[in-house]
Amino acid sequence: MNTFLKIPTNLIHGTIKDESRYRHFSPFSVVGIAKNSLQLYLFNSMELKEGDIITVKILGMVLSAEVGGESNDLLIVKVEFIKRLRWEISHILIQHTQFTPKDLTDLGLSCRKIKSYLDYGLVKTEEEYQQVLKLRRQTYSQVNKMEADRPLNKLKYFFDEYSDILIVRHGNTIIGTAAIIYANGKDKLFEVQKLMMNQNDTLEYNDSMIEVAALCILKEYRRTDILHGVFENIFFQMMENKKTHIIASSDSTLAKTYKMIGFRNTGSYFIQPKYNDLQMQVLIVNKNAALKAQGVGFLYWWPIWGQVVTHMKSQSIVKIGHYDRIKLLARELAYKFVKTL
Repeated sequence: MNTFLKIPTNLIHGTIKDESRYRHFSPFSVVGIAKNSLQLYLFNSMELKEGDIITVKILGMVLSAEVGGESNDLLIVKVEFIKRLRWEISHILIQHTQFTPKDLTDLGLSCRKIKSYLDYGLVKTEEEYQQVLKLRRQTYSQVNKMEADRPLNKLKYFFDEYSDILIVRHGNTIIGTAAIIYANGKDKLFEVQKLMMNQNDTLEYNDSMIEVAALCILKEYRRTDILHGVFENIFFQMMENKKTHIIASSDSTLAKTYKMIGFRNTGSYFIQPKYNDLQMQVLIVNKNAALKAQGVGFLYWWPIWGQVVTHMKSQSIVKIGHYDRIKLLARELAYKFVKTL
């Protein structure tokens, strides 16, 4: 038997067409969800038996469903989560419950685009900082970058003292974080700068740069667009603080994602001792990746940078020339057109 995830009453409503009465629809509230099944609380009783095919209207979609039986006075219906129903249900549940994207995709729902339903901010209290340290340990140990019982004080990095630490919340839970390092290349060192001191490092470090380090997202929240949301907020901080470049270091897997959003490989590598001596690539991106789509694939610019650039334009944080506005508009329209196909 399916195990149902409990849904708060009155969150998702619908109606069942009552074939025994003329043009009558019986309202219901969804109170549980499992793979291709819903658990319904009926506001009016109906004569239904297991195996009956019924017409259900939910979230504006009319669907055929099979009655799967009754349990604890609740009606179970079998319904295929198709088309926009897959993402509409998941978006409602992401906003109003603590179900993770993995919980929802395991049910057959679509949960890739959720960045807009999360809360982004900066660490302000010692309690939040301690939660960040625990998140670092949890996420890095999940991918074998460190041991699961590493003492929390070893998760405090030298650059934390002069960094803003971005946190991503789902409800009251911190599910992602990244350190935004405001170094100057002199008395305040960037992490890659410190780790490459004895190597042939060609980067010229200065206070026009910021570095992204200690980026981690809970395993259950990966395979979504949360990383895009993280970089939107990092870019916003960069522009507010009048910086021009972002430096990052990454293993070979994550480096592919960085390059999609405009980062380029500097050709430098180093060994990261805090991640069990993992080899890391050094990457860099100019603010023009966002402002001019420099180095960003034609269809990638809008979903990654478009919304944050539009917001900053409206707040007069950035100015974009006429030619670049046309270029960016073409990318926006092309992306939205392709999504309709």
